[in-house]
Amino acid sequence: MSEQIIQQNPVLISTRGLTKRFGSKDVLKGIDCDIRVGEKVAVIGPSGSGKSTFLRCLNLLELPSGGVVTVDGAVLFQSDMQAKKDVLDAIKAQIKALKSGEASPEVKAHQEEAAALKEELLHAHAELKDAATKAKLAAIKLAKKSGSVTEEDVQDAVAAREKATAVVAELKARLSAVNAKIKQKKAEAKKSVDAAELQRLNEALTQAKAEYATAKKAHNAAMRKTGAVIDEHRRNMGMVFQHFNLFNNLTVTENITLAPVSLGLKDLAAKRKELLKRKLFKHEDVTEQLAALPDKLEIIENAKTNAKRLLARVGLLDKADVFPSTLSGGQKQRIAIVRSLAMNPRVMLFDEPTSALDPEMVGEVLEVIKELADEGMTMVIVTHEMNFAKEVATRVLFVDDGQIKEDAPPAELFGDPKNDRLKEFLSKIL
Repeated sequence: MSEQIIQQNPVLISTRGLTKRFGSKDVLKGIDCDIRVGEKVAVIGPSGSGKSTFLRCLNLLELPSGGVVTVDGAVLFQSDMQAKKDVLDAIKAQIKALKSGEASPEVKAHQEEAAALKEELLHAHAELKDAATKAKLAAIKLAKKSGSVTEEDVQDAVAAREKATAVVAELKARLSAVNAKIKQKKAEAKKSVDAAELQRLNEALTQAKAEYATAKKAHNAAMRKTGAVIDEHRRNMGMVFQHFNLFNNLTVTENITLAPVSLGLKDLAAKRKELLKRKLFKHEDVTEQLAALPDKLEIIENAKTNAKRLLARVGLLDKADVFPSTLSGGQKQRIAIVRSLAMNPRVMLFDEPTSALDPEMVGEVLEVIKELADEGMTMVIVTHEMNFAKEVATRVLFVDDGQIKEDAPPAELFGDPKNDRLKEFLSKIL
């Protein structure tokens, strides 16, 4: 499917301002991305840049900290709680700085001076350590009469050590004096706090607290809503992980049919319950609808038939009744792909599907993914296989420091990169 045709396709998944924070670390910093039906989007970037977290946020295996996730035009997740929390924390920090005197320009100037002195002191300590080592070695060599070390050399080394010691002592004294000034200026600033500014900040704090409480309430409501529709969302979004995640106590067929059978039986129970409610409370005749529902054995057999069809497709039909522990890494990953396909997803997410494989097994997995791409499956692939991204992807996203730094077709992104960080990244791996 050509790039021009794909751009005319509807947007399947959309994110706006997507953020994710683990503790105090911001992993995603406002991701805006649209994924259209039929697109093959490769996500590349250095380790720890947020690629896998972005992928897991798309199917809500990781709940985002903020932003919007839209699927088929319907909002699946929306929250600005984290943004409101950041504003609240910033105001608290300002009030703390004002009350403690740290907001004083004089205090800030002295703190900058102290920081510079600490940096100098760090280097001075390193030079002292080096000088002391040289003086000690010179004395040892002279005592053992080894090498060409003279008494004068030892004296020079000792003099260098004493000079370095004096420099450290001077810097410590200067730092101590500056710290005393900081303490003094903080005390003075505390006595003369700008009452008007403090009142303004306290009013802003009250408003920020109210906005954060409202956002938190909305966020929790969204989580409850998300919990109600998340299963349906994930049915349409298959995911293949780095490490297969197969159940070793189940056969290959049982691994593949577990989700379709479980959800099929759940759907059957829900439909039967709804029909019986209509019969009981609305006195409707639902005999034909009940008779048309599949039974448990039919659901299981259909799932097994589909599993065998998919196994044959990836050349592993002969492994249907074996346990995962008997398979190679490449075979396990192909089974993991089949397991996701068994749910008939609209989009496939691949999280570095070849990173845990031996080099000789990578090809067989990539070949299966290529076949899916040729058939028009919408895919998002986090990968370090640059040649594969060039060949299969219709778009490539370069993610660094939790942000999409460049988004372009593979020929343009690899052939004429615009972002300096991307140029540096490609120069190290291509």
